[in-house]
Amino acid sequence: MVRGNFSSLRWLCLLLAASGSLAWSANLVTNGDFELNGGLGQIDVSPAISYATGWSTSTPSDATYAFNFIVNADADNLGFPSVFSPTAGTNIYVWGPDTPPGKGGPSNNGFTGSPNGGYFMGMDGGYATAAVTQWITGLTGGVDYTLSFEYAFGQFTDQFGATNQSITVGFGTATDTTGTYAVPSQGFVGWNAYSKTFTASGTSELLSFLAVGPYGLPPFAFLDNVVLEESNSPPPPAVPEPATLSLAALGACLVVGRYRRLKARQG
Repeated sequence: MVRGNFSSLRWLCLLLAASGSLAWSANLVTNGDFELNGGLGQIDVSPAISYATGWSTSTPSDATYAFNFIVNADADNLGFPSVFSPTAGTNIYVWGPDTPPGKGGPSNNGFTGSPNGGYFMGMDGGYATAAVTQWITGLTGGVDYTLSFEYAFGQFTDQFGATNQSITVGFGTATDTTGTYAVPSQGFVGWNAYSKTFTASGTSELLSFLAVGPYGLPPFAFLDNVVLEESNSPPPPAVPEPATLSLAALGACLVVGRYRRLKARQG
C-alpha cells in the first residue's frame, strides 16, 4: 500500500512538473491576430514596406500591388505608408477622431482599434483589391471547422462619399459574406463578430478575405482575431496558472523526497 502510494506520488510529481509546459492551441490559423508583421504599412510590395507572417496577397487587376496594409489604432492619427507614400509625412490616413486637420480631420465617427488590441489588417475594397489568403493545413476531409473573426469598415481620408462595404470569406470552394454595411461619408462601422462553420474537402484549404466596396470611393475594411477550430473538438482543459502548477509540482516533489528519506532511515 505504501509502495503504491509512493509510486502514485512520484507520477503525480512528474505529471505536474510536465503540465506547466503544456499549452492548448486549437487555432489552425497562423498569425490570426496579425501581430507578427513588418510594421505599419502595405504588405507584399517591392521595395518592401511590411508583411504579415503566414499571409499573402495576389496581384490586383488595376494596380501592381494590392492595397492591403498592417494598421493599428493610430490609423487615423499617424496613418501608414504605401507604395505611393513610402516616406514619413506622406502616410495614408483613415477618418477618425484623431485625424489631423491637415488631413481633413477630425471626424468623430467612433473609429477605434480592434478589441483584440495591437495590429490588424486593413484592406481597400475599391482600388487595387485582392484577397488576403493563407493555406490552412492539418485538416480532415469531411470534418466541420468553425471560422471566427472580428471586422469593421472605415474610409480613407483622400475622398468623400458614402460607401456600402462587405468582406467576402473563402474557405476552399465555399464562400460567405459578412453582409453589406452602409458607411456614411467620413464614417466608421464596427467592430463586429463573425462565426460560421465550413466543411473541409481535404487536408488543406485556402482561407481568403476580400474587401468589397465601390470603385473610386475610399472604402477600407478591417480584419482581426482570425480563428479556425474543429467544430466538435472538446473545450480547452482548465489549466491552472503557471505559478499554481509550479507550487503544486514543488509540493508533490517535497512529499516524495521526504518519504524516500524516511524510508532510507527505516531501512
